[in-house]
This record gives sequence, C-alpha cells and structure tokens, in this order.
Amino acid sequence: MGFFDRLYYGNPNKPDLKKEDMPQGRFKIFFTVLQVRFWKLIQLNLLYSIFWIPAFFVVYVNLMYLIQAQEMPELLNNIQGIGTTMVLFLLPCFLIAGPATAGTTYVVRNWARDEHAWVWSDFKDAWKMNWKESLIIMLINGLALIIFHVNLNFYRLQAQQNLLFSILYYFILIAGLIYAMMNMFIFPMLVTYKLKVRQIFKNAFIFTMAELPRTFVIFAIAAIIFGVVFYYSIIFIIPLFLVGFTFPMLITTSYANWVFDKYLNKKLDSRNEEENDEE
Repeated sequence: MGFFDRLYYGNPNKPDLKKEDMPQGRFKIFFTVLQVRFWKLIQLNLLYSIFWIPAFFVVYVNLMYLIQAQEMPELLNNIQGIGTTMVLFLLPCFLIAGPATAGTTYVVRNWARDEHAWVWSDFKDAWKMNWKESLIIMLINGLALIIFHVNLNFYRLQAQQNLLFSILYYFILIAGLIYAMMNMFIFPMLVTYKLKVRQIFKNAFIFTMAELPRTFVIFAIAAIIFGVVFYYSIIFIIPLFLVGFTFPMLITTSYANWVFDKYLNKKLDSRNEEENDEE
C-alpha cells in the first residue's frame, strides 16, 4: 500500500483504537490521541496547509516589506497602508481555506472524541457537507478582521489626542480578542450540530463568556504554539506544514468538546431520552 493509499484508507497494519482502550475524560484522551495519532496529525496538517499557502504568501511578502522598512526610513510612512492591503488580500485567502477548515476540524474533532476518521475521505466528506456554511463563516471572519484593523488604527491615532479614544482603543482590542476566542467553538459546532450560522456565532459567544478564564488560557496556549511555529516558518517553512495547524487545533477542539459536554450534550441526551420515552 502506497503513501497516498494509506493517506486515504489508513494503515491496515495499525488497527484503530477500540473503545475499551481509550482513557476516560477529555484531558486524558487528548494526550492519548497526541501519542497514537501523531503521524496522522502531520498528514492532516500537510493536507490542510495547502489551502493556506496563499495566506502565508501574503503575510510573508508583507513581513519582508516591514523588515526592509526598518532599514529604509522612507518606507515607514506607508506601513499602515501596507497593513490594510495585507488584510484586504487575506479575505479571499480565508474563503479558500473555509471548506478545508471544516474538513480538518471534523477529522480532528473525531479523533479528540476517540472516534474513527480517515485523513482524506472524512476530510472530503466534511468539506462537501459544510462548504456553504464554512464560506459564510470565513467571509464573516474576514470582514471582522478588516473592521477590527480599520477601527484599531483609527482609535490608536485618535488616542494620542483624546483619552476617550484610548478607552475605545482598548475596548476594540478586548472585543477582537473575544471574537478570536469564539473561533475555537465555531467550526467544531459547525461539524457537530445542525445549527444555523447565526446560532453558531451566538453559542460561541455564550461559551466564550461562560468559560472566559479557561477559554483564554487554552487560546493563549494554542496561539503561542502557532506563533512559535509561524516564526520559525518565516525562515524555514517546514514547521508550519508539519505541525502548525492541526496540533493547536487538537488543543482547541479537545477543549471545545469538553465545553459541549458541559453545556450542550447532556441536555441533548436528556431531551432525546424524553422523546424516546414518549414514543
């Protein structure tokens, strides 16, 4: 069996974990998945990274410009314009990666719930099932990034002259951070429950605020890992394509599963039991 066959079907010499072999609890399952499916995470990361190549290229070009601007002061006056251009170019990049994010999240979510998933076939199926909603979500994310960037620059400049704008500047920062943390729940909900996009964003906000301290810690851990990998990928691109996406996603998705267990799954299970009793 060749590499691409194993990517699609899995390795028959390594049977999937049985239910009784899996530890109980999301925390223990996370480390078991990290150990047992380490190479599968890398395979999935390689697949997912392909769809982020345009975004990586846009960011890389703009970072090179900023580095060059440090040596050429005349370029510093145009930094804000370069940042705006980068954000605008990232919008179509987000749309390209939208369905792929749904597919990747579905596979990682299954692994994080100790459920079976093939790297390619389940990725492809989740892509087909959620491509419309994932495009809408990524469009909203892209527009939110543009709005955040424009408002942050505006209030930062105005804050130099007025204290009120300083308050608004930090308010925008906090709002942007909360929105970023909401994304830990958005795609896991998309591939798990039959919800409208509006309901997904509403629930993501509720979960973020209800578990704000824990959510912030998990988000910070995942962001630091991604940031370190991305930093070294600027010099040596391989780390991003090996571990840059799926490993932080495993952290955030495992946490999202825990939150869903706490706030959604028990209620859904009890509701299903009541419906079965009535029948």
